[in-house]
Parts: sequence; structure tokens; C-alpha cells
Amino acid sequence: MPGYKFISKESVRGKTLIVRVGLDSNVENKELFPGARIRVHANSLKELSEKGAKVVALAHQGRHGEEDCISLKQHAEEISEQIGKEVKLLKWDSGYLAPVKEMQNGEIILMENVRFHEGEEKEYTAEEASKVEWVQQLASVADMFVQNALSVCHRSQPSVIGFAPLLPSFVGPFLEKELNALHQYEKGERPAVFILGGAKIDDSIELMKTVLENGRADTICVGGLLGELFLKASGKKLGEKDKFFEEQGFDNLIEPAKQLLSAYGEKMVFPADLAVLDEDDERQEIGLEDLPSDFLICDIGMETVAAFRKFIQGAKLVVFNGPLGMFEKHGCDFATKKVLNEMAKSKAFSIVGGGETVDALEEMDFTFEQFSHVSLGGKALLQYLSGKPLSGLLALQK
Repeated sequence: MPGYKFISKESVRGKTLIVRVGLDSNVENKELFPGARIRVHANSLKELSEKGAKVVALAHQGRHGEEDCISLKQHAEEISEQIGKEVKLLKWDSGYLAPVKEMQNGEIILMENVRFHEGEEKEYTAEEASKVEWVQQLASVADMFVQNALSVCHRSQPSVIGFAPLLPSFVGPFLEKELNALHQYEKGERPAVFILGGAKIDDSIELMKTVLENGRADTICVGGLLGELFLKASGKKLGEKDKFFEEQGFDNLIEPAKQLLSAYGEKMVFPADLAVLDEDDERQEIGLEDLPSDFLICDIGMETVAAFRKFIQGAKLVVFNGPLGMFEKHGCDFATKKVLNEMAKSKAFSIVGGGETVDALEEMDFTFEQFSHVSLGGKALLQYLSGKPLSGLLALQK
């Protein structure tokens, strides 16, 4: 892959590395619920530490001003436990540079939540970001910058792009795996099947438009809210779920969905049946002729899953992004589980991505090893697949 330098190819013993990781996890009532991101990035930090580097990790948690924007104290404790090595949390106070200078080979420090810095969530050019005071200060005591998190690479924020103009910059261990998988995607094995669901339906519409226009997708199977949007675009009334679409402002996506239907409808597979939660909160399958429904649609039905499976079985490349139903509710995980299971058995190159999707995968006891690649990229993955440049990757190439 031209333009990138990989930290795996470098000698890092005795070097101070600033490593941008992605530890953003579920938080409820200030309590951290660690998932795949912490596990994967903890392994990368351990790997660099074992090579003798002095590792200074940067990460965020939540958005400034929101309930999940908490200290990274619990993250540091969790990483310490997972890798069997102390990870110190260092606050952004007046004396934080001294402990970094005094680090010994193999030590790991996690800096406090970068979003505690005012302005971290603003968008900058790389040159502007490199002039942010704390970025310049930290760069002055470091030898290299390592980007390990695709999940933040769509951001033009100081912790993502600010160090590249100041320090030799490298792709980290897990980001290297992400890029290798995406390189495989770029090779364009055919037939290529996309299975899309999840909550970010505006991003998914953008992705569909791009991969259909540039001929990257042979078939797109849609479920979840996205599938329901296309049912609305085809003239169906959903019933109870229509209120949700209106409240979330998703109705303004009906027109773009209609345009995609008109231009590429023959390449799309929509829900032929659905599942709802009845008055006893039990799963009931309904046909499209049963719409609108007084009950909440929570999943796609067995007939639709069977149609998706046929396309997976004939594919050379399968991209899965977004659960196909409300998998966290009892009885509503059927479609997501069946489709992931079919992908795990398939000989196709399989990419599974998105935060919600990874949560579902882990909750259903799948392992990363059952798929060609599990991406932690979330929105950044969708943007990459859509062909949009990611500022965090551009900064590394420069």
C-alpha cells in the first residue's frame, strides 16, 4: 500500500511513541462496559511495549458535555488487567511532560481523555492542528506518532492529524490489519454482496449510492431501519414504526431512497417479511400484506433471511454493516445471528464492521477469527467504502 509507513517494520526500542487508539466504549451511569475496541487496542499497546517502546496512548471517550464523556481511569484499569501490566493514567496538568520524559523502555502511559481539551472536537487542517499548544508540547518529548484507530480517521481533530506534520508518522498494528482488509476490498472480487442495516441510515444511503454508481456492488441486501426506509419509499405504511421515523427526522431520506430504487432497484433485496413484538413482547412474523402494524417492527423475517443467505452463498466478497434488527431485545436477534452465521461458513472474503455490529457479534458469541476481517471503523469504515478520503489516513500519507 503506497504512501504509508508501518510501525511493524520499525525498530522502536527506546523510542517514545504517541499512539492514537480507539477506546470509545459503552458507558452507563459513569460505568464503563468494555468491548472489542479496548481489547484490540490493548493488544496493540502491549505489542509495542514488548518491543521496548515507551508508549504514550491518546484516546477519547464520549462527546464533550455528554454523559459518556468521562475520565479514562476505568479504561486504564481495564487495559492493565487485560495485558497484565500497569498502565498509568496521566492528567493534562501543568507537569505532565516530566513523567513522559522519565519513562522507561516498555512503559505504557494513557493520557487523560483528549476531549477534555477545549477545541479537540473542532475540525482543523493538519497544519492548524499541529499548532495546538498541547500537541506541540507532547510532540516535543516524542520520537514517532502512530495511528492505530480507523474509527477516528474521518476526524480532522488535533489528536488525529496534529502530530503528523511534527513527527515521523506510522500505521499501527491494528490499523495495518484494517488497511490490509480494505486493500482486499479495493481489489473488487465479484460477485460483491453488501448487507446493510443499523441506525446510521443516512450514511448507509450514501454508501449504497456510491457503490452502485461505481459498480462496486452486485447486490445490496437491506434490513433494519434501512430496510424499513425502502419499504416506506416503495409506498408502504409501517404503522407504529412510522412515528419513530418522523421523530428521528428520517422521513427526509425517503426521497433519496426513491431515487436509488428507481435507478438500481434490480440490484437491491428488500424485506419480504418482518418480525414485530406483540402485546406480550414476543416475536411474531408478518408479511408485507399485514402492514401497517400496530406493533413495533423489530427484525426482518425468515423468508428475507433465506433470500440473503442465497446471495452470501454465491458471493466472493461480503460486506456486513449494521444489525438487521433490534438485536438487544429478546427474539429480535434472529436475522443478524443467521446472516453472521452464514458469513462465518462462507468462503467469500468477509468484512464485518460498525460499532453496533461488533457489539452484536460479541453478544452472539461469534469470534473475530470466524470472519476475514472485523473492522472497528464505524462511520469511518462507511466513508472509506464510499470512496471518501479520510483525513487521518491522508495525514499519514503526507
